[in-house]
Amino acid sequence: MMGVDVSAALQELFQLQEKDLELDRLRAEIEKLPPELAELRNTWEQKIDQLTELKERLKAVRRDYEKNDLELKDLSQKKSKAQAEQLQAESAREATQYENRIQQLSTRIDELTELTLPLIEEMERLEAAIQALEEELAGLKPELDRLEEENRARIEGLEAQYQALAEERARMAAAIPGAVLREYEAIRRARRGVGVTRMVKVKETFRCEACSVQLPTHVAQKVYQGQRLIRCPSCGRILARPS
Repeated sequence: MMGVDVSAALQELFQLQEKDLELDRLRAEIEKLPPELAELRNTWEQKIDQLTELKERLKAVRRDYEKNDLELKDLSQKKSKAQAEQLQAESAREATQYENRIQQLSTRIDELTELTLPLIEEMERLEAAIQALEEELAGLKPELDRLEEENRARIEGLEAQYQALAEERARMAAAIPGAVLREYEAIRRARRGVGVTRMVKVKETFRCEACSVQLPTHVAQKVYQGQRLIRCPSCGRILARPS
């Protein structure tokens, strides 16, 4: 990096990093839901899922009921027709045939009726559960809307702060040599937002302040010389002399 004032570049990087960390904090704050809203959203979504499940179950039960009801109506019509035709029977044998047919139809009607009654009870139970859940959701809606509106206002305020800070950060970044800036930003992306750190003296040794690894003597010497950017051999962050 010929022509680059390393000392000045490092100072500018530290100032830029402060802005970047503040931007990171603001972004995290924007994306973080208030606990009360997060809890109510979770409750709302669970109840919506329950409501959907109940409605699907009701639809299936109603389908079975309507199928049985349709068959019952058909069987009842056939039974009535057989009874009417039995009255017109011209012989005892023919009357007996109709009687057997009527008995078969009656048996099937009884079977279907026995199967259908529980379906009616289940539909009534599901309809009551759906109504209760819809009423509960209606009761939660005003509070959810209030919290959502508060959160929207909170985010708008934070976004305004973020935008102002981002513009300030862009002006600062424009004053830093492009190669230095690109190296810093690449390290920052890979290292949890911290691209530049200080070398600190601990007794007779030097360590990277970010990762606490002891630095080789030749690395510490290069940092002190300040002729070019030196990176920590362990974490890869740019190292600066102790302040």
